[in-house]
Amino acid sequence: MSINSESLRFILGIKVKQYRQQAGFSLKQLAERTSLSISYLSEIEKGKKYPKPEKIIALAEALSVSFDELVSLQLDEELNPITALLNSPLFKDLPLQQFGIGLSDLFDLVNDSPSKAGAFVRTLLEISRGYDMQVEHFLFASLRSLQKMHLNYFEEIEGEVQRFRDQYQLDLQQPLKLETLTSLLRKEFGCEIVHDDFSTEPDLKSLRSICVSPRRFVVNARLGTQQQKFVLAKELGYRFMALTERALTSSWIKVESFDQVYNNFKASYFASALLIPESLLLDDLKQWLATPVFQGERLNELIDRYDATPEMFLYRMSQLMPHHFGLHKMHYMRLHNDVGVDTFEIAKELNTTTVFTPRGIGPSEHHCRRWVSIALLKEASQRQQAGEAAHSVVAAQRSLFISQQKTFFNFAVVRPRSLGQNSNTAMTLGFLIDDRFKETAAFWQDPAVPDMEVHETCERCPLTDCSSRAAEPTLHRARETQKNREIALNHYLESPQ
Repeated sequence: MSINSESLRFILGIKVKQYRQQAGFSLKQLAERTSLSISYLSEIEKGKKYPKPEKIIALAEALSVSFDELVSLQLDEELNPITALLNSPLFKDLPLQQFGIGLSDLFDLVNDSPSKAGAFVRTLLEISRGYDMQVEHFLFASLRSLQKMHLNYFEEIEGEVQRFRDQYQLDLQQPLKLETLTSLLRKEFGCEIVHDDFSTEPDLKSLRSICVSPRRFVVNARLGTQQQKFVLAKELGYRFMALTERALTSSWIKVESFDQVYNNFKASYFASALLIPESLLLDDLKQWLATPVFQGERLNELIDRYDATPEMFLYRMSQLMPHHFGLHKMHYMRLHNDVGVDTFEIAKELNTTTVFTPRGIGPSEHHCRRWVSIALLKEASQRQQAGEAAHSVVAAQRSLFISQQKTFFNFAVVRPRSLGQNSNTAMTLGFLIDDRFKETAAFWQDPAVPDMEVHETCERCPLTDCSSRAAEPTLHRARETQKNREIALNHYLESPQ
């Protein structure tokens, strides 16, 4: 069993406390028998200290156990799941320190109720096996939680971008050119930029880039200019911030650690902030939010002004608007749809609310066809099937989630996907319509923006008159059946027999 020093301290502390309590000793009594101070023994039991061999011998003698038994990594039966957790890839890879959680917190749980702690951990392990949960799912979930904690705004990365701009004297007022980013990578970081369409390796055609080595970076030649700018800006982020633990490909082929996931996020954030400067966008957003009419075309004009893709631009908005405008109740989502196919895949999602939880939707469920993003995707697909040229489209909707009776102002942008894929992608950014949003967005009640009752999926939806329904409300009916059974049982029990 491979285990780190913190885990060694943790296991020894559990065993010392268990054996002490079994012997009926207080900390003071054990201190008298070992000539160790009460404070030192307390730190051992809390997993903060690992004593030298001679002190472990003294502890073993005082507790009437063997030296080998005390230092063994094996815990007793009720705590065996703790050992399994400490040795599991899941526990080793989870970034608990990012959330201020250490082994000492698990230690406190174990000490308070060892049997309950063991049962709790056993439950976690069984759930992870039963639902085929992979470590990477937990790592990405950890990243999303971290983003929510920071409201998706990371001041230290914004500062790194400003330092980069100052160091290389980049003009804030002008969009960065592809040639400038290429030159910076070549001259300042000694990296050769190569363009390849990966025609010799068809399985790699969907990748946007590959970092072959510190001195060679390959960009997919079929990318548009804005996408090439993003992958180069992201690579500059890796190198300028010295993020050495990284994935070599733009899309995940294999996730190996949280550091890889987190560094990929930081480099991507750096790229967004570099290409779409914070101060400039804030000024533009203030003007856009101040108009009483939702201006979709103005949004398109801003995307063009910053020479960005819609997903880059809307995601950049999701980084700045909660922090600078106080719009904390937000969700961002990117959907993919193959032309002519009535299935919609969530490719990226961040939700700082409790109203809409797309990550909890089952893989076989049908996302609500009333979402503005899905309605736009269906329209785009129909136009393309009719032979019309694909182009970017913007629309807005006030979406009332009927189960929670909460309304969001959602706006979406749909565009064709790149790399020769016969599919479209939709980006949605939505904000809960609360007092803060009403104060901030003058267009919140624009009468031209349609109101729509929506749900998460067709299977969960109670609406009976929905012409957009793609599946029967099976989950809703099952819940109603259960609710009616509970009511009937209570009624029966209360009735005179």
